[in-house]
Amino acid sequence: MEQTKLQWTYTKRVTPQASSKRLERMQADLTDRITILQSLPLFNGLDNETLRQLAKNSRLREFHADQVICYQGDPGSTCHFVIQGKVRVFLVGEDGRELSVRILVPGEIFGEMALLEGLPRSANVEALENTQTLEIAHDVLLDCLRKSPVLALNLLQDLSARLRSSTVDAEELALLTVDERLTRQLHKLAEWSGVPVTDGVRIMVPMTQQELAALIGTSRESVNRALVRLRRQGKVRIEKGWIVLLSKRAPGTIPDTKSTQPE
Repeated sequence: MEQTKLQWTYTKRVTPQASSKRLERMQADLTDRITILQSLPLFNGLDNETLRQLAKNSRLREFHADQVICYQGDPGSTCHFVIQGKVRVFLVGEDGRELSVRILVPGEIFGEMALLEGLPRSANVEALENTQTLEIAHDVLLDCLRKSPVLALNLLQDLSARLRSSTVDAEELALLTVDERLTRQLHKLAEWSGVPVTDGVRIMVPMTQQELAALIGTSRESVNRALVRLRRQGKVRIEKGWIVLLSKRAPGTIPDTKSTQPE
């Protein structure tokens, strides 16, 4: 006699209590994302409805140190806001050399150029340390830009500030010596990641001389020589691989009586 096989299907029963807790977690996550958006300069003055729409269509992302978040040439379907940590925006030349363009800190955005141009990503982005971002799809942000003059104006002001900064950088590259450009860049890095020490500020962004050279448009050898001169002048010291900007001439440093020549 042929036996009939019985198949049993088990369906997990969702209790009202479990469903309620899940809903509470979703609401808490949404509230957290709204709070994050309200803390970002780009979203200052936005109405609650627009903030809620952006929050519902965003997600938190986490990246470990040295992880590449996006590659140059990738489709630009989302943009990111740095919430915690720091990221490096860089280009790679045909010879394999890397050119660091910017270092972004919490509150700053990347990926917005592809949003406005409809083109692939123009640069690579890498996490310098464990980093958290808020990711928003371009079509969601574009929809909000069309509806919110406040958001559109905020974005224009942000892009204008970046353009002004790029103009200043180009002027410094043309007119300042390597020592002067390096000193200004070290002060910027200290503002982003400086930790006070007894005689100055220790720069906590891990960065090689090659990466410093890429930021100021020179060679690694020129940065090495400039650091030697700045150390002799009592402006910096090297402590276990970290650069410390000195607040005044440190004891034991040797004044550099030679004039600094442009390189």
